[in-house]
Amino acid sequence: MAKKTPEKCNESCIKMFEFLKKLYVGEVDFKWVINHFSDGKYDGTSNTHVTLNKYLNALKIFGIKIKKTNGKYRMLSPLYKMKFDLNDVKSINLLKKGCDLLPDGKNKSHCQEFINALEVRYDETAQSLIQVAETTQNLDLAFYHSEMVEQVKQCEKYCQDKQKLEIIFTDDKGNEINLLCSPVETVYQKRKIYLRVNSNSGSRIYEIPIDNIKSVHPIPSSVSGNTMPTTIVFRIKNRLAKNYKIRDWEKVQGFETDGSKIIVNKNEDFNILLNRLMRYGNQCEIISPKFIKDEMINLINKTLSNYQ
Repeated sequence: MAKKTPEKCNESCIKMFEFLKKLYVGEVDFKWVINHFSDGKYDGTSNTHVTLNKYLNALKIFGIKIKKTNGKYRMLSPLYKMKFDLNDVKSINLLKKGCDLLPDGKNKSHCQEFINALEVRYDETAQSLIQVAETTQNLDLAFYHSEMVEQVKQCEKYCQDKQKLEIIFTDDKGNEINLLCSPVETVYQKRKIYLRVNSNSGSRIYEIPIDNIKSVHPIPSSVSGNTMPTTIVFRIKNRLAKNYKIRDWEKVQGFETDGSKIIVNKNEDFNILLNRLMRYGNQCEIISPKFIKDEMINLINKTLSNYQ
């Protein structure tokens, strides 16, 4: 006579399959996981964590690796895997960046769901490639800008040497600008490489696309001391406060009673930041400094003049 499978074992298996199903949809919050495996009786004790570890170890025995990062679990070795080469990973990453630019709504949600469905099924090779892709330097240089390696190395050297520079470059409108400045760092955003600099007065940050630089002339004097970052504080409200994605150079300073968030932004190019904040309309308000508020007012007035 076959041994009857205990009901508790069946329930445990169902819990693991439900967990795997959720992992295939996307990252899973720790709170959901701990409540799921403790039947909603999580009390913060070590016993509950021991129970959770038993489930995770059981999955590991079956070759399913799960990693916890920033309070979220994600699957590293899915049951069903898809083979992707370097070109496939590049294409998916481009699609992902394009999806980030879409306005919030059904199209963006469906696009994100599709990309996630691909990512959670990466085989080991694809996972290794995406780890390289997620490193901004490798992503932008090795994937897209191999022809600019020498220029980037030279800009990085200027930053390391803290050498003051005279840079001639063209802006987005094609105007030629001559700028005396102090280099800060090279940054990588949306497959473009920028040289971030402080203007000679120290009151403004510029992010200059490296391919827009026409000439660089070192000035025989080094930058004295550390360059003070330019900090801009703004408030985001309503739906934007819930959905806003914090950049690497930003942090949340606090929350207000109506759910608004106060964001501190350091060292982002003013033009890029102002144009980005302007897209948020009345859901965003610059708090300080005053001269940035004035620049936003001028930008809004120029935009309004196009419709008069």
